[in-house]
Amino acid sequence: MMRRIWIFPLAAALAFANAGCLFSHPKNLNPLAGLPSVQPDRTLFNRAMKDLAHNNYTVARLLLQNLIQTYPDSQYLAQAKLAIANSWYREGGASDLAQAEAQYRDFITFFPNMPEAREAQLRIAMIHFRQIQKPDRDPTQALEAQRDLKTFLRNYPTGLMSKKARQMLRETDEVLADGIFRTAEFYAIQGNYRAEQSRLRQVIKQYPLFSHGDEAMAMLARSYLITSSRYSWAEENTPKGLYHTLFKQNAIGDFKQAQNYLTRLIERYPLSPQVPWAKRALAYYHKPIPTPTPEAIAFNRAEIAGRGKLNRWDRWTGMLRGRPLKQLARADKVGNPLLRNPSSAGNENAEIAALAGTPQSALPSGGATGPLAFQSVPTGGFADPNNVSTPTATTATDYSGAQGQDTVSGQFANADPPDKDLTTLTPNQLDALQAKQMLAAEVHRDVPVPHKLKHHLLAPSEILHPGISTGKKLKGKKAPVAPSPAGPSGGR
Repeated sequence: MMRRIWIFPLAAALAFANAGCLFSHPKNLNPLAGLPSVQPDRTLFNRAMKDLAHNNYTVARLLLQNLIQTYPDSQYLAQAKLAIANSWYREGGASDLAQAEAQYRDFITFFPNMPEAREAQLRIAMIHFRQIQKPDRDPTQALEAQRDLKTFLRNYPTGLMSKKARQMLRETDEVLADGIFRTAEFYAIQGNYRAEQSRLRQVIKQYPLFSHGDEAMAMLARSYLITSSRYSWAEENTPKGLYHTLFKQNAIGDFKQAQNYLTRLIERYPLSPQVPWAKRALAYYHKPIPTPTPEAIAFNRAEIAGRGKLNRWDRWTGMLRGRPLKQLARADKVGNPLLRNPSSAGNENAEIAALAGTPQSALPSGGATGPLAFQSVPTGGFADPNNVSTPTATTATDYSGAQGQDTVSGQFANADPPDKDLTTLTPNQLDALQAKQMLAAEVHRDVPVPHKLKHHLLAPSEILHPGISTGKKLKGKKAPVAPSPAGPSGGR
């Protein structure tokens, strides 16, 4: 009886099980279903990332190269290329950084629209930025860093990376500007005023955020005053003729340049210690003294407040390093560095607005996108008051004849003016015009040196050389004679 009781429940259970098989489909069982399944390209990428985190750069690059070659359609292809570049960058050697730059540029070429392209472009600039040397050494790395940072800011004008890149560009410009400024100081000591003026104009025009920009403007204005005084002396001691005319034109032109830079010094750097001297110089010549705008004062104050100084350890060890620590520390922390070539004309108010306003890369390309230029300087030839460009000489001409200046003046007696159509001139007139232009270039380049006085002054020495006492007399020499306060053009 007990067996029958157990048989009935067992039969019922089997019946229900068979009914379930009738109403359901059998499963297709996979013998590997319970095992962890991972894609092989992902496995290679993860292993490479672990080696990269443990500074096993060579092993990581081998794994990533294997991934790229074996799985060219993998979703990890872009990350693998970027990781290879990062491995070279993290090693840090000179040859490693060169490899990293090539890999980053390769990544940008193949994946220009990926978000990581911004990081790759910034890394390229950082490779050169890390190798910048002091201003008196090779500027190649600084120039490369400047070029790549400008490219980055033009392509990506906003974001946290752009803020970092903008500060790096300010520091790079500081190093480059300081190198040119030191060259100008060397030429000033040598008395080569035209070479000094050329370098100072380059600093003022291309690097408006230079921390010593006020000193550069003051040096440039003082240099033009000195050359103007020497041309005035040459004009007074030269008989009427072509040389007399060229000396007068250079004297007037250099004085106008000096007045221009004195005015701009007051407007651009109102808090500079050079401003009192600039005001005294303008007052001596009875020229108007400008009043700086509140925006210029606020911007100059922010510039000064943001400049840092080296700590004691960096000052002691800076001489033993190739890194320009002093220039990087004192670089401005405000303002928009130039991303494009500055235009040739403008005013200081527009320049302040451009430096402190919207970044240039965010502005439309059709308008004035950058700080306006400090000076209208031609791109080719010399800055001649007659605006005559230097021609290319086809034949050599000797002007050192027995008759001297009279011979030269006779050659130019029938020369046509430069603004006349050259197609209507005869060959003789063209030769005479070319010779005249070459003479004008020579007179402008070779500033005359007075033979009676070592320094013929157009103004008291506290104007041309601030800090030098005028009470000290020159033994055995005449006192410098200053013409009318109206300047070299006044009373003539």
